[in-house]
Amino acid sequence: MTTAPHETWQLRNGTAWVFTAGGGLSRPVVLAGDAGTDPAALAASLEDGSYAFLSELRARGRDLVLVGLPADAGISGDGGAVQEAVQRVIAEAAGDTPLAVGGTGRGALAARYALASMEYMRLDHRTGAYFSYNAAVPDLDEEAELMRLGGRPRAPMFLRMLDEGAADGLDEDEADLTNAGEAAPAGSLFSKEYGSWLLDNLPH
Repeated sequence: MTTAPHETWQLRNGTAWVFTAGGGLSRPVVLAGDAGTDPAALAASLEDGSYAFLSELRARGRDLVLVGLPADAGISGDGGAVQEAVQRVIAEAAGDTPLAVGGTGRGALAARYALASMEYMRLDHRTGAYFSYNAAVPDLDEEAELMRLGGRPRAPMFLRMLDEGAADGLDEDEADLTNAGEAAPAGSLFSKEYGSWLLDNLPH
């Protein structure tokens, strides 16, 4: 299957690739990749490895917005890119299905910052689930900034995925649901275990 997007969005501090399940956005999932991972590489890791997460997601009627972040923007710049993508999704999506927003590595940290910042500013992010996979551990300055915003988004359910032996700087009981398992085979972002678990727990 081709991993070419249906649409590309140029963000102020990144790029988003949009994959729809049908004719337009209606049940969106926003996924921010690790810093320095462009959307093409991110899409390939979700489709061309041992588990085709992108195909499975679309088969369930979900749309995917992949956010590619630069290598060295910092948490506020990365978070701003995710926030911009979320706000565009809200503006363009049909229906009222809650969003799922998250990421991997620095992208998970950026999504956490973006949603917490929107809650701090009393902006409606319409997000039913925040998901995190092997999130980057924030440095001291980033942790202080996150604490100023409340630590993490409080409105959505928090779905946490963490490989055995990995660390994300969070307490064991921080998430609503946690899946700790083995890393995906080379070439895939998610293992089938993680991908299926995430899809099963997305908001309806």
